[in-house]
Amino acid sequence: MLTPAPTPMTETQPRDVQVISFATNTRALRARSWTRLRFEIEYALSKGTTSNSYLIQSDKSAITDPPPETFTEIYLRALRQCIDFGKLDYVIIQHFNPNRLTTLKSLLELAPQVTFVCTSSTEANLRLAFSDTDLKVLVVEGGETLDLGQGHVLQFITTPTARWPEALCTYDRQTQILYTDKLFASHVCGDEFFDEDWTKLKEDQRYYYDCLLAPDAPQVQVALNKLSSYQVRMYGVGHGPLIRYGLTELTNSYEQWSRTQACREVSVALLYASAYGNTATLAHAIALGLTKGGVAVESINCESVQPEQIRAALEKADGFIIGSPTIGGHAPTPIHTALGIVLSLSDNTKLAGVFGSYGWSGEAFDLIEGKLRDAGHRMGFDTLKVKFKPTDSDLKLCEEIGTDFAQLLRKARTQRLPQQPATLVEQAMGRVVGSLCVLTAKQGDISTGMMASWVSQATFSPPGLTVAVAKERAIESLMHSGGKFVLNILGEDNYQDYMRHFRKNFAPGEDRFKNFSTETADNGCIVINDALAYLECSVNQRMECGDHWLIYATVDNGKLMKPNAMTAVHHRKSGTGY
Repeated sequence: MLTPAPTPMTETQPRDVQVISFATNTRALRARSWTRLRFEIEYALSKGTTSNSYLIQSDKSAITDPPPETFTEIYLRALRQCIDFGKLDYVIIQHFNPNRLTTLKSLLELAPQVTFVCTSSTEANLRLAFSDTDLKVLVVEGGETLDLGQGHVLQFITTPTARWPEALCTYDRQTQILYTDKLFASHVCGDEFFDEDWTKLKEDQRYYYDCLLAPDAPQVQVALNKLSSYQVRMYGVGHGPLIRYGLTELTNSYEQWSRTQACREVSVALLYASAYGNTATLAHAIALGLTKGGVAVESINCESVQPEQIRAALEKADGFIIGSPTIGGHAPTPIHTALGIVLSLSDNTKLAGVFGSYGWSGEAFDLIEGKLRDAGHRMGFDTLKVKFKPTDSDLKLCEEIGTDFAQLLRKARTQRLPQQPATLVEQAMGRVVGSLCVLTAKQGDISTGMMASWVSQATFSPPGLTVAVAKERAIESLMHSGGKFVLNILGEDNYQDYMRHFRKNFAPGEDRFKNFSTETADNGCIVINDALAYLECSVNQRMECGDHWLIYATVDNGKLMKPNAMTAVHHRKSGTGY
């Protein structure tokens, strides 16, 4: 195995391709982007990413998933060092993405003899993109094999989801490597080729799952069942380090996460179509918010499903959200079809929402909202209209919209259930008290805060504390490892105003601090001037604990502003709520 020299990760480091031989006749070509790749919610942790391609060279040769166009030149240069293009036989495409077409076109010019291996839907996209080329395509629909010689028999397994209906995994019997593409991946860039320190990747793997796979948990469960019959010693993932050391743990986690999603009692149908990808980007951010809010999400791209699937999703959902672009002053045909199905169901008790991206006009949103209101539907949020590409602030707003929508549905369900008095255990739990604080966090242009009372000192050296944050809190997405926050500790003489303010429901994107005197701490987060004291903190670790995340942070700085004041303490009657 070739081991590259360690390279420090920096903001300005150029993109490169890491080439490593790691199994019999097998190499990885990892196209590395050290900074955030795109303004999509899945890249929000800003740890960079890798686009992994794999080369198997036996009697015949094959590569998987060449990277996007930003890597075309350096990827092909690296590939040329590994193989004579005239001896490349197959290109396996495990999912279709238009941003890879430039690389595929350049590869075809260098190796016109190659045969593409993919599902039928990917074949259709390829033939449309290369209409002037006589493509060689081997269509697989699951179960087929391809013999490259010397024991390298590739077996293809379809693993479709709503987002990637053409998804494919590839298993090599010789090396027992399962090339999983989107499954088990993470957006992390570094020199670590394998997941040797796999526990440090858990946070990024979970975030990746929540962003990309949680809305399709039932399909993920089906995929996991298919893959369970293979003897696998390594996952060749599409992004991030290869999975070798934590394979069993990550597989079990995927099964647990998917079961948890699938058995949620409240569900939302998220329907969308996207002309240029912007509405889809908004949909994925809303889906993450819905997932955080504790509801099951069925995400449906209306352009790639039959009307019967849309109808089935709507019938079983407690609420629905429709996302649409505006094309020529109208919603596209798939959205008109979905809207017609909604109206034909004649069930206006379902909570509704509308969103989308537009260029020069936004008539589609008014049309959809008007039809829904005329039918008697209650809207869960003000229609969201984003011009052109969404920004980080837009994505955060979408996440909050999704979370609030989920909370409205869950609250409605709870109100329908008979209320039970607190048990003795729950009353006893309520006697655990904590200091009242306002936790503030900032990332880029995004700033938010919440009332926190589940706070405790955790360590002396280094000075550290823990704080529990509910999964549906808007601030939660800013509390990942490396994140910064300020803990504003309140005094018992003035905590009431802050408690009333921060315990109310804020509209998505609303300024939480406009009525208070504040300053900016050294770490960029907000300090409330009227607090008793404040601590500037850096998130070190986070652990999933039921319906909360437990955040451990080290204290970097702080100040006692009212030496003679007493800390406000929160007394509860029951351990079932704050």
